[in-house]
This record gives sequence, structure tokens and C-alpha cells, in this order.
Amino acid sequence: MSTTLFSALGSLTNSNISMVMLLVKATIILLVAIGITLSMQRASAGARHLVWLVTVAALLLVPALTAWAPIRFRLLPAEASPTLAVPPASPTQLSLSASDGKGNDIAVSAPATIGEAGLASGSIEKPTSFSAIGGISLLLLIWAAVLIVIAGSLGYAALVVRRIVNRARPLDSEDWLTPLWEVSDRLALDEPPRLLRSEDAKMPFACGLFTPTIVLPAECDGWSLDRRRAVLLHELAHVRRHDLVGHTMGRLACAVYWFHPLVWTAAKQLRSESERACDDLALSCGARATDYAEHLLDIVTSVRRDATPSVALAMARRKEFEGRMLAILDPELRHSSPSRRQSAALIGSLALISIVVGAAAPARRVEAAQDTAQAQRVKDRDLGSKADKAEKGYPDSREIIGGSKTHTSTQTSTAFSELIAKSISEHASPAVSTAVSNAVSTAVSNAVSSAVAITTPSGLRRLLSQQDTQKAGKDDERPALLAKILATESSASLRRIAAWGLADYAEKPVAAEALATALRRDSDPSVREMAAWALADANRSSTAAVEALIAALRGDANIRVREIAAWSLGNVGGRSSAVSDALAAALSDQNVAIRKRAAWALGNADLRQAPPALIALLRDGDPEMRELAAWGLYQIEDPASIPALDAALRSESDKHLQIAYIKALAAVGEKSVDALKGLLESKDPEIKSIAVRALAGGHAAGPWPWPWPEPRPFPD
Repeated sequence: MSTTLFSALGSLTNSNISMVMLLVKATIILLVAIGITLSMQRASAGARHLVWLVTVAALLLVPALTAWAPIRFRLLPAEASPTLAVPPASPTQLSLSASDGKGNDIAVSAPATIGEAGLASGSIEKPTSFSAIGGISLLLLIWAAVLIVIAGSLGYAALVVRRIVNRARPLDSEDWLTPLWEVSDRLALDEPPRLLRSEDAKMPFACGLFTPTIVLPAECDGWSLDRRRAVLLHELAHVRRHDLVGHTMGRLACAVYWFHPLVWTAAKQLRSESERACDDLALSCGARATDYAEHLLDIVTSVRRDATPSVALAMARRKEFEGRMLAILDPELRHSSPSRRQSAALIGSLALISIVVGAAAPARRVEAAQDTAQAQRVKDRDLGSKADKAEKGYPDSREIIGGSKTHTSTQTSTAFSELIAKSISEHASPAVSTAVSNAVSTAVSNAVSSAVAITTPSGLRRLLSQQDTQKAGKDDERPALLAKILATESSASLRRIAAWGLADYAEKPVAAEALATALRRDSDPSVREMAAWALADANRSSTAAVEALIAALRGDANIRVREIAAWSLGNVGGRSSAVSDALAAALSDQNVAIRKRAAWALGNADLRQAPPALIALLRDGDPEMRELAAWGLYQIEDPASIPALDAALRSESDKHLQIAYIKALAAVGEKSVDALKGLLESKDPEIKSIAVRALAGGHAAGPWPWPWPEPRPFPD
């Protein structure tokens, strides 16, 4: 009975220590995250969101890392050899087993007198032990009960979202599908999410971990096209960034650590930074800050009581809206997303810190002799590892990532593998520890090298190329089959789908020729429109594609086909004189939509000289056409356009267009200094600020908010 009680108390003590260590580690990780984000106040919201995302993920992994605990730090006092004094004989003997610290077990029999005061010297009284057991059980019971309540509330919220989605109706009309496809293309989404209208929703929200869905309130019927674009930009940004995954992780962390106030703070910051990051993505994709902020403000103020379920991502909440408005309208803040390299470096550093903190475990110091012997074993192991590396001849890290330097990553992987090897050496023989540490070092080095290779553009392209090759194979028959359907199928809807599918193979001659033939000869205008759209992905060296698009722009009977042909020429035409002449001629077309597409195409065609017809559009009576002309000149950067831009700037009364002309002048470079100097005396602070930024260099005036690209059509 006494031995059983002693074992139970020992296990309880170990459990208490593990629980305390778990809380300490979680607190350290949270404090590190708070310190990092405080030092990143001027950084982008996307970078701060990554910090909180890795922090929340680490919190969920800390229990597993604590249980594993391979990294031991000798912080506790050295373990002394147990000695038990033998008191006078007593009627009861107590048997104990102990270790001498060198792997030898010692069995000790000591007399103990059990009386009213409890066990003999060094023992623990029964009432105290059972009281401790009861207290710990009560705490665990309370923790589990609150966890179940929070998990139940999340489950109920998920059921509410599911009910809203099931009762909603899809928004599949053209006035909704066009901006949906448009924004999806702008955000580089392969497939647009489901778009639903619900009478039960008051605020637009995104939901669905595996099937992304955007739910809009019934009031969306009266929204303008600009508001629809603004809302879709924000909600699809959540889908593009996979914010629902991070939001779910934050909720789970709050459920597990419900008693820790810093965890709730981390989850709140995670959501807040994700909203600001989506705002930044919307602004970088062309939304005007003032218009975007106005749409958000109208939507928030129109909803008195937001009842969006907690598992969904509502577009805006009153409590956090003020900070978002200030961030949107602050021109000094960064609105760009972190690059792949920056994201990989940030995630890798934080993950390494979290793993080291989570896996660390306090250990007792060893005696001096043991310490010296172990140090010698580690030294011998390191020398053996270095000798092995010299014999194997590991490749230079620059060969792995195509010329980039990875000293930091190499040092990180080496340090991490050494920490693991140090833990192994404490519990294994020198031969075994050397073999295992070499294997771990090789695995960690390969993993880090692969991760760094993916973060470089060339490495990422190689990876994607390998995946495409494995997926499609060398002898992909789909282009030929789709080309045959496009040429011979009697159903116009099937021919349209075939043309849509050939866009993925437009760089291949068989696909480009089939699409060019369909654009010239197909009797159905919807098929010709789809063929013209698909040819935008053809090679610039494809004569058949360029000639077919030029012919369609000049002579097709359908206006929509001519619009798409102009847009496609802006993508595939390049610096061809035939393309620029055809587009310049289209600037005088009677249809305004064709003229606008032609102006956009000239700006997107990578020309070195601006056509005179495009410069002449600066005097057009349509403000939108003048803005398109300014955008095209901004893209071409032709110094010959400076006099016309200067004259247009002096005569223009629309402030928005004035800013457009300043941006076009700034893109030209140093030759536009004379035209910009006079703006430094402007009484308008915004004009003066943009002029200073323009003089600061090139495109420093900020992103161009217009025009939108041609949306990817989706056949029925």
C-alpha cells in the first residue's frame, strides 16, 4: 500500500511539473511574439499576421513537444546519491528502490512506524496525499468542462453557418459573375468560390475550410458595381490567403488555453492582422483607398447588431473598425504583402524558436567526472562527423538554390541538428549516437535546403515544372482531343468549352492553330469570343494567333469578339509593329468599349514608343478615356509624351486625373523633372506629396488603381 501510494505521488509530481512547464513555455512563446510584433509596427500587416499565425500553431504543438522533450538543459541541482538513515527496529518494513545516478538500481529496506501522525521520517501523510490528488483532479475537471463548453459553442456556430449556407441562394447572374471572375483573376485564384445571397446574413462573410464560400446579405441587391468589387476584393482576399485556417487554429488555441489571457490576445491579434492584410491586398490590387474605406464604413454603419457566427470571417466589426480605417487611409503605411523569401525566413525563424522552447526540458546537472566524460564523447562525435562530411564532399549550398547564399539557413540547420544530437548522446552509446546524429544532420540539412530552394523564383519554377510534368506527362493527348472537338463538334456549347480548355495549352502549336482557326471561321460568336480570350496565353512568336486576333479586331461582326481580340493582343502581341498599328487604329473605332480595350492593350503591350493616337487621347472628352491614356503612357514610359502630359496636367480640373498625369510623368524618370518642379509649390497637400514621391524616383507614386484585367470566362 505504501509503495503504491509513493508511486502515485511521484507520477502526480511529474504531471504537475509538466503542466507548469507547458504554461511557462506557452507564455515565453507569446511574449516573444508580442515583442516581435511591437518592433514591426511600421511593417505590413501580412508580416505581423505571419508572426501570430506561427505563434498560434506553436501553442497547439507545445503539449506534444513538451511530452517529447528531447532538448535537456541542465538547470536543476546535481542529483545526490540517496541515503536513508536506519532508525531503530519497528514492526513495519518499507521497501524503496532508488538509482545511484550511474544506471545502477539500489534496493533499500527501511523500518517505518505508522502511527497517528502518519508515516515515519521522510514519508507523506495519507490525508495530505489524497488531498493533493483531489485538488489536481478538480482542476483537470474544471479545465475539461470549460474546454467542452467552448468546443460546443464552436460546433454550434458551425451548424449555424451551415444552416445559413443551405438556405441561401446562389448569385449566378451576369452582374455578379462578371465582378466575381474579375476579382478572382486579379487575385490569381484558380477557381472562384461559391457566391451566395442570404436573408439571414447581416454582414458579408467568408466561410468553408474545404469549400470556400462567400455569403452576402440581402441588401447586396442594391449595391453599385464599385461596392460589389470592394466587398468581393476583401472576401476573396481571405480565400486567397487561407485565413479561415488561421482563424480556426486561433479558436482551437483559445479552447485549449482558455485560462491564459495572452492566448486570447494572440487570437484577437491574429484576426485583426488578417483583416488589415486583406485590406492591404485589396489596395494593392487597385482599389482606391478613399472609395474602399467609404464602402466599408457604409456597410458597418448599416448593421446595428452583427450576428455573424464566430467560425466565419465577417467583413468588418465595429470594435476593430477604427484602426482599420486609419490604416487604410494612412499613406505612410506599407500596404504590400511580404515576399515569399521574407515569409519563408520569418516562418522558419519563428518555428525554430518555438520548437526549441517547446522541446526544452530542465535536467539535473551531472557530477564532474560524468560531465568530463560526456564532453569527451561529444568532442569525439563532432570530430567523426566532420571527417565524414569531408569524405562525402557535400555540395555547396549555392548549387542547391541556383546561386543564392544560404549561410543563415545552413547555420540554423546545423545548430538544430546539434541540439538533437546532444540529447541523443545522453542516452546512447558513442557509436549509436554518432550514427543517429549523422542521419539527423543529413535529414535536417536536406529539409532546410529544399525549403530555401522553393522560396527562390527559379526553385519555385522548377518545382512547379516538375509537378506539371508529373501530372500531365510528356504525351498529353488533351490538346489534340480538344482541338478536334473545337473543329468538328456540332454543339456550340461544347466547342466553347473546348476553346476554354485549350487556354491552358495555348503555347502549343496544335492548340494555337485550332483556336486561331475557330476565331476566323466559327459561326457562333460565343465560341469566337472564347477562342480570342484563350489566345491571350499563346506564345508571342505564334504568327497564327497574332494574325487571327488582328483580323478579328479589324473585321469581326461581333463587338464583344473585337473587344476580347484587342485585350488578347495586349497580352500576346509584344512589340510587333503590326499589333501596335492595329490597336492604334482601333482607338478611332465608333464603339467606346473597343477604344478602351485598345488603349489598355497598348499600355500592356510592352511598347517602347507611345503611338501618337494614344497621346492624343489625353484631350478626349471622356474622363475615363483620358485616364486610360495616362495609364498607357505610364506603362510605356516614352519621353515624347512629356509635353502632352504637362499640358493635360495644367488644363485638367479633376484632381483624380491630375494625380494620374503626375504618375505618368514620374514613370518617365529624370526627363520629367521640369514638369514636376512647379507642383512643389502646390497648395494641395496631396498633390504636393505625390509630386515629392514622384521626384523620389520612378514609380514611387504608388500602385495604379486601374484598369481591371479581362476576367476569365467560365463556360456554363
